[in-house]
Formats: sequence, C-alpha cells, structure tokens
Amino acid sequence: MRKSIYTVCAVIGAALMMNLAACSPSGNSSGTEAAEETSGQAQTQEETEQEDSETVDLNEVLEEVKGAYGSDYLPDTAIDETALEQTFGIDSGLYQEFAGEMCTSGSHADTFLAVRAADGEEETVEQLLNAYRDGQIGNADQSPASLAKYKASQVVSYGNDVYFVMLGAKDDGTEDEEQLEAFYESQTQIGLDMIESFYE
Repeated sequence: MRKSIYTVCAVIGAALMMNLAACSPSGNSSGTEAAEETSGQAQTQEETEQEDSETVDLNEVLEEVKGAYGSDYLPDTAIDETALEQTFGIDSGLYQEFAGEMCTSGSHADTFLAVRAADGEEETVEQLLNAYRDGQIGNADQSPASLAKYKASQVVSYGNDVYFVMLGAKDDGTEDEEQLEAFYESQTQIGLDMIESFYE
C-alpha cells in the first residue's frame, strides 16, 4: 500500500514538473509577442499619420484658410521655390510640395505657408520655420504691431505637413503690448483651427 502511494506521488510530482517546464517558455513567448504587438501598433499609428497628411490637398487648405479670414486675409503674392529657399531656408531636397502666400507690401508681414516635408525631414523643416519666426521677432526694426503679430504666429505640424501661420486683421489702435498680442493670437487661431479640421 505504501509503495503504491509513493508511486502515485512520484507520478504526480513528475507531471507537475513537466507542466512547469512547459509553461515557462510559453510565458516568455507571450511577453515577447505583447512587446512586438505594441511596437507594431506604434509603427502603424505613425504610418497612418503620414498617410493622412499625404491625402490632404495643401492648396485646398490654403483656400479654406483664405475663406475663414475673408477680407482680413492680407497675403497677396504666391510663395515660389526661390522665396521658399531664400526667405525660409527650405531647399528642394527638404520637401515634396508646398503652398503659400505672403505680403509684398512693407506695411504687412502676413504669411501662410504649408510644406509637405520629404520623409524624415519634418523636424528640419519645422526648425527652419521656427528659426525664421525667431529671427523676425528679434528684428529691432519691427514696428510694435508687426512684432506683436510675429510673436502671435505659430508653427504647427501634422505628420509630414508643417505650417507657418501669421494671419488676420491688423490693429493699429491698441498700444498696450499684452492686449495687442492677445488680439493677434486670437487672429492666428482662426487659421490654426481651419488647418486642424483637415486632420481630424
């Protein structure tokens, strides 16, 4: 009887050891699969954002932004390849396409620029647009109104698409710097909201 009990216990013990050995690799595999799945999801999300940006027509965004501002949209000249490189430092190797307009009159500095960056160049384009913005803010020759408008301008990006927005009505009557900046920020936001609507 005791011998039988020992035999049964030995069999059960051996079975448990086999189960533990079998479960251990399975657990590790599960963790690896979960990590791979998370990595795959992140990659898929990035690819989706790039695909979404490529389906947006930059010229259509420009036209809708114009419509949103109405008569307060002041840019009057299309930005061409030469202006893009000489004014903003963005050469042809950094983008796939672009659309934009700016003012040629000295009294206004309003600008709208949309650049679809070449793959892997989004950060470079964004840095160059921010450098242009910072350079204009640091320009001592700017009038108070122009300086406030530059400070209110924004550089935003959606996947490969990078935008510079400095648009809206001009306020020549307000002298308080904070009030002036707040006014131009509200004007800039009109364009930002319209751009965002294309990527929702």
